Amino acid sequence: MIKIDELKALCDGDDSMLNMVLTLYIEEYNQSYNIIKQRYSTEDIEGLFQIAHELKGMFSNLCAQDAVSFAQVVESSTQNGALPDETAINKLCEEIQNINQQVQVLLQ
Repeated sequence: MIKIDELKALCDGDDSMLNMVLTLYIEEYNQSYNIIKQRYSTEDIEGLFQIAHELKGMFSNLCAQDAVSFAQVVESSTQNGALPDETAINKLCEEIQNINQQVQVLLQ
């Protein structure tokens, strides 16, 4: 989950900046769990690496450390040319869905 107090501090308490960051996340990564599931099912290791790497950076910007860790696991496996364990994929996808819900609430 997003540590909202840390994220607000990074945005210097500027609500418009916070909303911009959250909106960017939703616009770019709202469906990322579907992309991950599809790439996993087709064993697209390079595609999984790309999305995990992007998400790792975005989650870092959102102060979502657990999600960073889950993305790192997937990124590391694929960087070594291996398909990640299904458990790692599921954990990352669950965390993405949790963050999506949290962001939707924050943007209301």
